[in-house]
Amino acid sequence: MNKRNLLIGSALVLAALLVVGGTMAWFTASSGPVTNTFIAGTVDIELHDLTYDDKQELVSFPENGFANVNPGDEYDKIVYVENTGSKAVYVRVKLTPGWSGLPAGFDPEEYVVSLGSLGTNWVLYEGWYYYTKPLRGPVVDESNAVTTNLIEKVMFAGAEMTNDYQGATFTLQVEAEAVQASHEAYKDEWGEGINFLEPYPPTTP
Repeated sequence: MNKRNLLIGSALVLAALLVVGGTMAWFTASSGPVTNTFIAGTVDIELHDLTYDDKQELVSFPENGFANVNPGDEYDKIVYVENTGSKAVYVRVKLTPGWSGLPAGFDPEEYVVSLGSLGTNWVLYEGWYYYTKPLRGPVVDESNAVTTNLIEKVMFAGAEMTNDYQGATFTLQVEAEAVQASHEAYKDEWGEGINFLEPYPPTTP
């Protein structure tokens, strides 16, 4: 066998070894993908603004209110907040009274309309009524999903309500806000000066 044939034969053997070597594999394994899911909770509330009808059943407060109001009259107005989301929340409510149709330059007295006493666990601070307890809500604790009644009456004074009020209109705007109870989020949303809310454990929903 000449040198040329020997080289060709060696090359063929090497190529065969490389082919065989290319088909070899170590023992291996792999796991399937693992997906972690984190679903955000929800902060949602419902403001209830109710009164009693002729059958003494609670109904929504009339959109157009009541007409022909007399001095000395009082009206049922039940205001409270319900947590309808999945997260525990703190809530606050603002009541904004106003008059229209009064004589020019006449300044209405605050005591002419009163709202009675506040419900338990409500605190007035810088124009807002804060419910001091966190509402855990229907997902965690259905029995702790609503506040107490903030107010229950709107009362008009008697003799103090002079003729200047004839034909005038009184309005009471009600609005509510909520923030998650965890991580003291209320400080960022409502201010550092609020220090009267009951603490909420950060490790519970």
